Amino acid sequence: MSVHLVNNVPNSYSEAENSANWKNWKLAMENELDSLDKHKVWEIVQKPAKSKLIKTKWVYSLKQDDAGKNIKYKARLVAAGFNRIKNIDYSESYSPVVNIESFRLLIALAAKLKLNVNFFDVKTAYLYGDLEEAVYVLPPPGYEKLIGDDKVYKLKKSIYGLPQSGTNWYMKIKGELENFGLKQLASDNCVFIKSVNQRVLILCMYVDDLAIFCNNDKMYEDIVSKIKNIFEVVENKTNKFLGMEIEKCENGIYLSQCDYINLLLVKHNLENCKSVKTPIVKGEDKIFPSTNLFIDITMYQELIGELLYLANRTRPDISFVMSYLSQFNHNPEKRHYNLAKRVLRYLMGSKDKKLFYENEFGILNASSDASWENAENGKSFSGGVVLIGNS
Repeated sequence: MSVHLVNNVPNSYSEAENSANWKNWKLAMENELDSLDKHKVWEIVQKPAKSKLIKTKWVYSLKQDDAGKNIKYKARLVAAGFNRIKNIDYSESYSPVVNIESFRLLIALAAKLKLNVNFFDVKTAYLYGDLEEAVYVLPPPGYEKLIGDDKVYKLKKSIYGLPQSGTNWYMKIKGELENFGLKQLASDNCVFIKSVNQRVLILCMYVDDLAIFCNNDKMYEDIVSKIKNIFEVVENKTNKFLGMEIEKCENGIYLSQCDYINLLLVKHNLENCKSVKTPIVKGEDKIFPSTNLFIDITMYQELIGELLYLANRTRPDISFVMSYLSQFNHNPEKRHYNLAKRVLRYLMGSKDKKLFYENEFGILNASSDASWENAENGKSFSGGVVLIGNS
């Protein structure tokens, strides 16, 4: 069963209160407040005289199944931390995520070393991050009367919306993983390894999404048990990670993004379009000549970003055309938008294509090439690919 995010959700507490699904939204907010209390995120204090008070707001999301049935109402309390000043209100906001190249390499190793692969989500991950600064927030919309007019919440833990929350969460889980005996990979701050004799466990993370690769059940169960003793985690049984579908078979592992492509086609009203066999055609400047008809930059950049997400993960076959179209992000013409939509039509007919990582070992093969110049602007293009055996 696929699960879809729904765009038609309340944008504020008042909209939620006046919606037909008010009871469901209210329950979602109460669940969020219960989670904050459970994690001891805040304490009620007297309103400070000179400290900055940060507003809070509700962010709602709704998930539906393939039949359009509402299956999960979610409300998240976030801080309006956009006016916080670095080195005054907080010291650091950077938090790394696993490189997609690292993840693909781990999938290749999993296929060749026959590692078991499991995925987990850490629930309310940011709430585990320790907060060093003194931060005061106003009561959530709709719940102002809970603590009185002269009281506010002083945060003891990070919440969503603060610039430093991502950093605090990363430092928390990094410290715990190192306490469990895992060592951070020098080339990727979000990959951790534990190796004992012939037993190996590799963990990578993307914010609150964890992927664990292991060849020993006892080692795996020990690490997962330690993680669960500190964090509330849910195992992801769908075999999806970062929008990619992972499919194990006898000969290796497949990576694909068919569901994501379908969502893009629906979003851009191309779910019933006629497909094409190539993402770009030779001599496109003659087929779509310059007309000086410009389109909305935001709309163009959004589509380019969505397609780059595919190109960088599971569809290297559209990498060249996306590199070409990205040149026009700041001044796109209608013809460039039409070419980007052609890429969607190509994906319509090839959405079942998958990256395959075979379980046979092979040598590294690297290839590269470059063009002399482009007919339109005289710029050259270069590219390269690295394969492990035939994968």
